[in-house]
This record gives sequence, structure tokens and C-alpha cells, in this order.
Amino acid sequence: MEKRGIMKLLNLKIDKIVTNSNQPRKYFDNGKMSELKDSIKNSGLLQPITVRKISNGKYEIVAGERRYRACRELGMESIPVIEMNVGDARGYELSVLENIQRENLNPIEEAESYLMLMEVYGYTQEKLSEKLGKTRSSVSNKMRILKLPASVKEMVKKGEISYGHARTLLSLSDEKKIEEAAKEIINKGYSVRETERRVKVLINKGNSSDILSGSLDSRGKESENESQNKNLNDKENNDFFLKKRI
Repeated sequence: MEKRGIMKLLNLKIDKIVTNSNQPRKYFDNGKMSELKDSIKNSGLLQPITVRKISNGKYEIVAGERRYRACRELGMESIPVIEMNVGDARGYELSVLENIQRENLNPIEEAESYLMLMEVYGYTQEKLSEKLGKTRSSVSNKMRILKLPASVKEMVKKGEISYGHARTLLSLSDEKKIEEAAKEIINKGYSVRETERRVKVLINKGNSSDILSGSLDSRGKESENESQNKNLNDKENNDFFLKKRI
């Protein structure tokens, strides 16, 4: 019997390799995929993908699905792989770590992978932060963006708004306000700092219709309104996004 932890370099038929349905990475940029295919076509697969053996003589991908997809689309019959003897939880953990280290996951995918490790594999935030080399607050803050409306999470996945924008939007009190503010960020090209200023004004005024009528060009007036209404912040900035226990 093979000892746990041993790794082997193999050359596998590509039809024996299957993807992991729980793979943390869901979005693959078409342009970057084309570049990767060109690189593999010209130079070969320089870095083997990592797999683990499962049932029926198949091997499940632990790390390297993008490389696998590129090789498959190029019509390659076999590819080099590194086989690892790991279970479900460890395999998923390695997949998450590999993607984070390569900065391959968008913020939503990263947050979803954290949630998966916690809900399915029993990780605590403390254990997760230790494994990832991140602070507990960093893990907690990243997971909070999963409370955003689906349409806004899609904007984050596509890179239309950043993680910083997404975190700022969590201060708003309902989904409609969040969705409208997210569209305004894209349409007007707000920076995170500008978004923070705009969200504060929207909280103070408590009027979602102001989202499209206001402008950051009148920052002086907005600053005056912020000062006059600063006492409303605590009241309006409720715990809407803390209802679900993380």
C-alpha cells in the first residue's frame, strides 16, 4: 500500500483526468486562456498539474485546472502530472492555497472557498487564517462580501468593481441601494475613496433616488451635508449584513 504523503510524477492519458466539481476557481478569462494555449503549444506543459487518485482508475485535479483545460483544447492525448495521496479536505485545501498563492481567484471565489472549507470540512476561522497565512479579520471581511446581491457579486467576479468597492457597499442598508450604487461606481468610474464618500452621503440622506442625481463634482456640498448629519450614521448603518452567522 502506498504511504500517505508520497508524491509521484506520472504521464497520464488526459481522458483519465477529471475536474473537481468543488474547484474554487469558477471563472476563466478567455484572453488569458488563449495566451496559455499558445505558450503550451510552443513550449509544452512546463509545470505538471497536481492530481489525486479517486475511483474507477480516474484522477481528480487538485491544482492546475486551467492548464488541463488548455491541454485538452489543444488535443493533447497525455500530460505530465504529480499524483498526491490526499483526502477530500486536504485536496480542497491545497487547491484553495494554490489559487490564492497565484492570485488566481477573484474575491468572490476566494470568499466562497473559505465558506466551503468551514461549512463542509469543519474549519474554524482561526484554523483557516493559520492555513492561509492571513489574519482572522482578513478572512472574516472577505467572507462578508458574500452577503452582497447576486448581481453585484457578478460585477466583482468580472472585475467591474473591486474588493474595496464591494466592502464599502456593505454599509448600505438594502439590496436596491447596493445594486444602484454599484452601477454608479461603474458608470462614473469612482475610486474606492470616492465610493466611501458617496456611500456616506447616501446613508445620511437615506434616499436611494439620490444615487443617480448626485455628483461627486459637488464634494463641498456633500461634505457639508455629511457634517450636518453625522449623528445619523450609527442609526442608519445597521446590522443588515451580520444576520447570517459566519
